[in-house]
Amino acid sequence: MRSLILLIFLTACTALGQRPPVVLIDGYHLSCASENLNSAHDFGTLQPALEAEGVPVTFFGTCAFSGKPSIEDLGNALGAAIRNLNVPAVDIVTHSMGGLIVRSYLSGKQTTSGVFKPPADPRVRKWVSIATPNFGALIPSLLADFLPDIQARELVPGNQFLFDLATWNQNHDDFRGVDTIGIIGNAGGFGPLAGTNDGTVALTSASMSFALPDERTRILPYCHGAGSLTSILGLGCDAPPLAKMQSDNPLSFQIVDSFLSGTDAWKTIGHPPSKDKFLSQYGGILSQSRDNNDKITGSIRDQNMVANPPMPGAYTVVIDKPGPQIALVTPSAARLPILSLAPRMLISIYGNNLTGATVSVDGQTLALNYIGEHQINALLPDNASGLVRLTVRNDRGSQTVNIFVEDVVPAVFTANGSGTGAAAVIRTGNFVSLFLTGLGKGGMPTQVTLNDMPVSVTYAGPAPGFQGLDQINIELPQGMMSGTVIVYAGKHASNAVTL
Repeated sequence: MRSLILLIFLTACTALGQRPPVVLIDGYHLSCASENLNSAHDFGTLQPALEAEGVPVTFFGTCAFSGKPSIEDLGNALGAAIRNLNVPAVDIVTHSMGGLIVRSYLSGKQTTSGVFKPPADPRVRKWVSIATPNFGALIPSLLADFLPDIQARELVPGNQFLFDLATWNQNHDDFRGVDTIGIIGNAGGFGPLAGTNDGTVALTSASMSFALPDERTRILPYCHGAGSLTSILGLGCDAPPLAKMQSDNPLSFQIVDSFLSGTDAWKTIGHPPSKDKFLSQYGGILSQSRDNNDKITGSIRDQNMVANPPMPGAYTVVIDKPGPQIALVTPSAARLPILSLAPRMLISIYGNNLTGATVSVDGQTLALNYIGEHQINALLPDNASGLVRLTVRNDRGSQTVNIFVEDVVPAVFTANGSGTGAAAVIRTGNFVSLFLTGLGKGGMPTQVTLNDMPVSVTYAGPAPGFQGLDQINIELPQGMMSGTVIVYAGKHASNAVTL
């Protein structure tokens, strides 16, 4: 029901030209003064500019919390602040450490390492991440024990907090379907390192390409900001700040305003990692060694600028282990932009050394319908819910990852098995049966659109004769026999397929 209310709310906002409230979240401050209690210090004129467009703005200031709480505690506080606004959804703009607060909130990260309590409904529509040290700031690890507070220590590259955040779901991070872009700067650095950072954060660390497509990171000729951390590091950056909106850095506001208002202008501002001198060739690597049964055997290793990395343009997390290795778990029908799965879903586990394996979820053995060296197809149980532990085990060892199971996550099968192109259907006149997986236990309102127009749904539920397979019967409007089909159920949309 909440997802239906959210859809109605956002549709109404679009029709009326209104937008959800915006929450501004600032970054780390070594010492807090009265000027840190309003948004102007980190964001300049952004708040009044958005308010002039009729958008309500709230400032979530890190200095409003005494005692320098951990980023995890700030993430929990952000969740409470969003719920207290009593709106179906918000947009968020963050600077620096503020982006880690959002990532901590979306994952439900707790202060105990490896413990996550993801919110069922994050209530976040869009997020603009500005200069986020996703894999740490340029702080030497040798200084970690001398830093003044937990927030600063959580910004040191290669620490447990950052590793946990980057691996909470299937050994990846997951933004839960929140529409996101990153703005990063390349005006910092000296000599041959000029253009590799923003004066505080390496390009590879600030890039969002570890979780998003290439175009979702926009690189501008700006600096991190005028905060105390940048001053202390003294890495050289005298260009305008990324987040503090003022007359000499118009590009940042143009991206923020375009993205939040739903235009495509942001796609032409700055350049993506693939077009950058350094990010087109270099990437970061965060790695950890484990034995064949997934037991940790070495410390976390961080390399922020590596030639010929596994993925140029961003960080890659590498779990270095023999035996079974899980790379990704997806709906068998299609890979979706999110990593969420659903009860009673047909899933595909991709990886290496998987032959002869059994699969279990929180100790419950799964039924398998295919197994090979690099892929296993399985059926999730109907009682799976929330963040659960999936284990693959064979005579060569084992590996365990978290998977996140929501009530419903629709994924439509296609004729070629790729999840794109023509849908796998049975068609009789104006009536079409779509086949998919991920409708969960049933009972969720389901909508189907053809060329963005709703069509009549006459049945949505399990398909007879095959466990985990779902079926939706639709009636096509007269004269509309082909086009693009999308299934909406719960909070999520399926892959787009053609009819």
